[in-house]
Amino acid sequence: MMKRAAITAVAMLAIAGVPNVAQADSPDPGAFAICDGGWKTDIYAQSKKHLGKGPVYKDGPGGTLVLARTQAGTASTAITAGAGVTVSGIVAEAKIEVSREAVKAVSWGTQHQYRRDITRGKYGNAQHGSWGHAVKWQKYYQLPDCKKTQVTHGTADVANTVIGFKYWETTS
Repeated sequence: MMKRAAITAVAMLAIAGVPNVAQADSPDPGAFAICDGGWKTDIYAQSKKHLGKGPVYKDGPGGTLVLARTQAGTASTAITAGAGVTVSGIVAEAKIEVSREAVKAVSWGTQHQYRRDITRGKYGNAQHGSWGHAVKWQKYYQLPDCKKTQVTHGTADVANTVIGFKYWETTS
């Protein structure tokens, strides 16, 4: 019995010594939360986006769009709205939250082949680029009690190492 009481006492001291464990009787469960605080960048929304670079190739109406050689190019991550973050910071956060293939920039050479049948009466269009993401980000200061004070927010287009053609059809 003495051994059980000693273990219970040690367990109670261990729980009491952990600052971020809320007590069951506490009216505010987050009252004991402790965060590391400081400036944080967070991506809170994302969607796939083709970041096309260079010329748009067009053929038709109808038939087949054939590209044997395209223009070399580079697609880069760019902050499209907002201020207070860096491209490196957005790419680092995107690697964690969106895609591990996120990069500051991706380049390609001129040797590409692409073939696509065009619907009768329509024009086929193609552009080479990075299959990246459009993201929404926020930069905030986190207080030691884990509350956030939002400082700024914005959007960015994040390049990806996956490259290729985007194809679409038009009526003219």
